[in-house]
Amino acid sequence: MLDTSRYRLENIYPVSMSEADMNYRIKPAALLNFMQDLAAKSISTIGDEFSCDGLLKNGRGWFLIRYRIEFDNYPTNVFSLKVKTECRGAQKMTTYRDFECFDEDGNRILKAVSSWFIVDLDSKSVINIQKEYPEFRLFEKSDDDLELRKLRPIDSADSEKLFHVRYDDLDMNGHVNNTVYITWAMEALDYEFRSKHNLKNLDIYFKHEVKYGDDIISLVKIDEENLVTEHLIKNADNGEEVCLLKAEFAEI
Repeated sequence: MLDTSRYRLENIYPVSMSEADMNYRIKPAALLNFMQDLAAKSISTIGDEFSCDGLLKNGRGWFLIRYRIEFDNYPTNVFSLKVKTECRGAQKMTTYRDFECFDEDGNRILKAVSSWFIVDLDSKSVINIQKEYPEFRLFEKSDDDLELRKLRPIDSADSEKLFHVRYDDLDMNGHVNNTVYITWAMEALDYEFRSKHNLKNLDIYFKHEVKYGDDIISLVKIDEENLVTEHLIKNADNGEEVCLLKAEFAEI
């Protein structure tokens, strides 16, 4: 039987003042950053060849494709988070990774599932993980798994905002870090909505990479009655859709 212990990892992350908003809620980008950091640490424990540096030496890299995040309670007045992750294994091109976050009292804050590709950085082709890394854990579905949701681009927008990609937005692959997209999306919502609502569920689909110097348009369509927002982030220069998001909110 496969020893899956090396596919699991947990860590405690202190929450700094800059990672909380005016209502003492952890900023969504900070949450995603904690999860992304632990994912990078976790993949290194599975094997050096799967680490970010190990893949980069062979001209490859991990790319996050989708998220489904469900909040039990949105983290407010929390000074540290325990984050747990488990790489659930590969199914052909796709690897699945689960997350859970807990506050200082052990109360679960969120549960999440994510999907990842290994991509050849030169050809941009997706690697068949199951075929090229046969020693990697195979994915097996469980009854309590979260389901990744399909997202469709919006056909009209209630609001939009323009951004310019900065040097500090980039990751080690020279592309915009995944955590930046959630900031772009949420910034298209107005102050009053953001200050009076907490995230309840969040779906993200990363479609295309964005690079330094690009101009980005963040568009949002708002369902006020059901407190659902649909987001489209696209490249202002060529109109390419780079990220889709759907958020469900609850009144504070």
